[in-house]
Amino acid sequence: MRVGFIGLGRMGSLMARSVAAGGHELTVWNRTTAKAAELAADVGGGVAASPQALAEACDVVVTMLADDAAVESVYRDLIEGLTPGKTTIDMSTVAVDTARQTAQQVTATGASHVDAPVSGSTAAAEARTLMIMAAGEPDAVERVVPVLETIGSPVLRVGGSGAGATIKLAINSIIYAINQAVTEALLLAEKSGVDRALAYEAFMNSAAAAPVVNYRQKVFVEPGTTPVSFTVDLALKDMELILAQAASTGTGMPAQEACQSIMQAASDAGMGDEDMGMTAVYMRRLG
Repeated sequence: MRVGFIGLGRMGSLMARSVAAGGHELTVWNRTTAKAAELAADVGGGVAASPQALAEACDVVVTMLADDAAVESVYRDLIEGLTPGKTTIDMSTVAVDTARQTAQQVTATGASHVDAPVSGSTAAAEARTLMIMAAGEPDAVERVVPVLETIGSPVLRVGGSGAGATIKLAINSIIYAINQAVTEALLLAEKSGVDRALAYEAFMNSAAAAPVVNYRQKVFVEPGTTPVSFTVDLALKDMELILAQAASTGTGMPAQEACQSIMQAASDAGMGDEDMGMTAVYMRRLG
């Protein structure tokens, strides 16, 4: 297919490369033109002048953007280039209402929309093993499965518009709770005289060894020595979405509220651009 990709950040750039490696004809657009040109040169793809131009040139357009505001901004231009038969896929982490409103805007043009956020690390993006939660009209989802399968596996069909965003927020609420639980457990072990690396090795071989515990080992054991994979401030953005959805559905989430409080304190202390695993460093400083 002729696939357009918008949003070439840490995850998006890897995902776009996977689409090209999967044999699709790739065209990209990014707010930073140099980044788009560099990736296109590497994979033999094209660069569009605008989101509208990209939509006009492609059968499928994938977006992977930082937040709701970015999605809303890009789609205002993108929908001008849509016509019946085209499909957009938003893989960003956004509010459920934003996912549904985006679908309404797209389908009003006669095109189709799928919200398909992902779960996994940058390593999973590079290995093309991200778990994908695809939501929308069944025909639209099935039409873009060949594109989604170049990015990750499994591709789960999770329901109608907004269901992908809902499941993504639910999963992220677990990840943030694990991050805080690991932080506290590690400090408990350290302050009780157990070597940090040995304690973490025990976590990784225990019943608590979720995948995120394993692949974030170095962030916790050797803080500051690895590239940032997910910042404190991005986690806070997600937590705001999670708690807003909880409020709108009457769902109590006291554990998530506690996680947000610690993460906000770390951000206020100047750690907003650091990896969210650095909450352990923040809590060490508290004594």
